Amino acid sequence: MNVNTYGNDGRLKYCREYLLGKSIHSIQSVALLPIPTTRDGKTLSGTAEAFETVCESLPFASLVVGYEIPKNFREMLSSKNIIQIDVSRDEEYLSDNAELTAVGTVGRILCEEKCAPSDLKIGIIGCGRIGKRLVRALMFLGADVTVFTSNSELYFEMGALGVNVISSDSVSDEKTLFRISRMDILINTAPAKLITDEAREWLASLRIIELASGNNFPDGLCPERFMSVPALMYPKSAGIALGKSVLRMLGEETNSFSKEGGRT
Repeated sequence: MNVNTYGNDGRLKYCREYLLGKSIHSIQSVALLPIPTTRDGKTLSGTAEAFETVCESLPFASLVVGYEIPKNFREMLSSKNIIQIDVSRDEEYLSDNAELTAVGTVGRILCEEKCAPSDLKIGIIGCGRIGKRLVRALMFLGADVTVFTSNSELYFEMGALGVNVISSDSVSDEKTLFRISRMDILINTAPAKLITDEAREWLASLRIIELASGNNFPDGLCPERFMSVPALMYPKSAGIALGKSVLRMLGEETNSFSKEGGRT
């Protein structure tokens, strides 16, 4: 089995090693695409390789692994009967990736801050997969954590854990902004602009970390973008998690193919 990687995503090397060690006899050729697969909808992330060029280079009926593969690329691959695995649809992979993102983020904070966690006040905007794991890791280390969320269920869940919770659809009122201004670090995990322009002066002295995609802060604030944390901090663990996802999803694909008596 041949396993080829595209781009410079560090986790792909370890995913390749993992898959080669599993000897998948039903597949002759595997292409591991960057995560996410694309940022511009035309080329692979971190490369100048257009979808058309990549598709032409792939053997007929091979396997392609990506993350959020766009529709136009999927259609090109389907025309060559190429099996496609999109790990963004694997909930277990998303959970593993969120864990590595949270732990990696905490690891960077511990290496770069001058204070021990117990002396840090940290605010977290959003409490999804990554936010929840950040809360648990930081509280375990003794940090003073405050969560901002509009989800009422999470409000009570986090409160039951002893977390400071502020229920708000946006971080804009003066009382909330005053509380944020007293923090050391503000971490955003929500892919939405919840910080309004009125907050700019209140947040000017904070260390702001951005884990979500998009432009979620007012102009004038310069958050540190922690992108591709699993690949940068723990590429081997991230690669193994990706490889396990491929095997899980390939098994589901094979079972579906067998039950249907062929590919439709």
